[in-house]
Amino acid sequence: MKKLNIQILENLIGFNTVTPNGEKAIKYCSSLLGNLGFQCYELNYNGVSNLYAKLGNFDRNLCFAGHVDVVPPCGDWSVDPFILTRRDGKCYGRGANDMKGPLSACLSAISKFVCSNTNTCIPFSISMILTSDEEIMGGNGTNKVIDFLKAKNEKITGCILCESCSPGDKSGNYIKIGCRGSLNVDLISYGAQCHVVNGSAFGNHIHKFISDLHELLHKTLDTGDDIFPPSSIEITSIDTGNDVRNVIPSQLHAKLNIRFNRAWSFEDLEKYIVDSFPGNIEVIFERFRGPIICAQPEFISYIRESITEITGSAPEVGAFGGNSDAIFIGDITDVVEVGSPVIGAHTIDECIDEEQLDLLEQIYLRILQKTDELERSDNSPFS
Repeated sequence: MKKLNIQILENLIGFNTVTPNGEKAIKYCSSLLGNLGFQCYELNYNGVSNLYAKLGNFDRNLCFAGHVDVVPPCGDWSVDPFILTRRDGKCYGRGANDMKGPLSACLSAISKFVCSNTNTCIPFSISMILTSDEEIMGGNGTNKVIDFLKAKNEKITGCILCESCSPGDKSGNYIKIGCRGSLNVDLISYGAQCHVVNGSAFGNHIHKFISDLHELLHKTLDTGDDIFPPSSIEITSIDTGNDVRNVIPSQLHAKLNIRFNRAWSFEDLEKYIVDSFPGNIEVIFERFRGPIICAQPEFISYIRESITEITGSAPEVGAFGGNSDAIFIGDITDVVEVGSPVIGAHTIDECIDEEQLDLLEQIYLRILQKTDELERSDNSPFS
């Protein structure tokens, strides 16, 4: 008989939930949690399916969060991306790592914890937030669920986001407690359009732009700090819109993304970029959000202790990785990310080790058990 986490993962991967199409998977999770006694609110915003589910009605409310949507399965897969394939101790399928695998482990842990306490009143509430638009952050997902919770005065006193976030090769070896800031930059270089034989006469602005960009990329922005890794600049696109080989075009458009830590403000970073290029370069900025820390030390410590009791070694704590729905959940409560290795996310033949899936389930279950123990001893981990 298949383990519960494998059964759940098989069902979740079977839903084609390329973002933001997650209605069937949301309904599946709602049904699973509803059968455990959760009150489920299926929330639809502009065609995007979301879920808030809650068991119990206590002041203390431990929440788990995640998303059911996945990125498109581009490339040449060796398996059907929407049928779970088990091979050599691994589970293959789109979302196996990010994040249907961790979500399956979480749902299995919640199910086992609730079923093991049928004769005892659980002294705290358990809740879950799920969305279908995390991969595109389209504005109709977790942020809208948070608005819903605020409107009904629903309190959450701590949250674990089951996201793929571990920088190593082991699940649960990292607790992500924040996000670097994100700044999008459009650079447009203007110059003379001419035949390639006249490049020297008119001056090829593309050559100068590439040289300046190369210099920018090889500068050290900072060295990071005890929580945040160093700031980084990545090119995401360079395009002239030119399909002809013997013409130097008059414009070049490059796109950058900068992930930055607490060493920078938006204003300082934008000035730094503008000062790195000459006057023929138009610079356009799009601010996403500055660097944030999403959890207080007491909550982090309690999660860290829970993980250490399972793995035998204390996980690292930091803000490695990209933005997630933690930036929205952090507006109302402490939130940390605990999940699978991020290196496996969005890959061709995406997979997760079954051992890592089992390990995550044990970690999530231990967090629930430790919360139960602390609540019963009047030593709540929640602020």
